[in-house]
Amino acid sequence: MTEPLQRQQIGYDLAGNAMYAAPFVPAPVVQQPLQPIVARPWGAYLAGGCLALVALVVAGFVIVAILIGLSIALVVLAIGLVALVICVLVLRSMWRDYQRGR
Repeated sequence: MTEPLQRQQIGYDLAGNAMYAAPFVPAPVVQQPLQPIVARPWGAYLAGGCLALVALVVAGFVIVAILIGLSIALVVLAIGLVALVICVLVLRSMWRDYQRGR
């Protein structure tokens, strides 16, 4: 024997009548129709993947070359600045000696 569904009481209206929640009915699950098998151009996908891989490798080499060039330029700049500082210090020392009358 099945018991009748008990509806959930959620409150009272202004006239004092009981208010009940609407019964919950789950939506039926609708299965999508099966799609036919489609032939895919696997060769084009493989070629595109290989081309993308080659492009990434070339881009990586270019970035590494640029970074190596920048590092060499920074080393040259550092050597030039050290030489300039040494030159300025020597000239300052010579100027002081000249001012003192040596």
